Amino acid sequence: MLDALFVTPAVTAVTEALRSARAEDGRLAVVGNAKLASALAKDVIAVGLSARAAKKHPSALADLSSIDDGSLAGVVGVDVATHDDWEAALRDWSRVVRDGGVLVFVDRGRAAEASRRALCAGLTELEQRHAGRLVITSGLVTHL
Repeated sequence: MLDALFVTPAVTAVTEALRSARAEDGRLAVVGNAKLASALAKDVIAVGLSARAAKKHPSALADLSSIDDGSLAGVVGVDVATHDDWEAALRDWSRVVRDGGVLVFVDRGRAAEASRRALCAGLTELEQRHAGRLVITSGLVTHL
């Protein structure tokens, strides 16, 4: 989804979202995009990569099942607005994020759908940023 030309604006917008949520210093998971995981250059766990991309990231995980509940500052996911099983995915992402942590969605367009899905997932303090055609939606996780 993220072509080489669009990685830098996406990283800038994601970094702003993380800074706004005060999650820029914690451990993150990036789901579904190796370029974004590499470009963030932090304590990042790459998750759900293609077989080809996983070869370049030997520490990549197939899924989040091995990560403890509430152990991450945030999760950055790609294509949430078009993901078929988005409810289960967002439940799993929220599970691994600490209370007050952040979920960040990177989508091509579909800003209203990304907002709706963030609200349905129970995220609070939603923010959206635009980087060209990309829409970066972020919200805080609250464990009740």
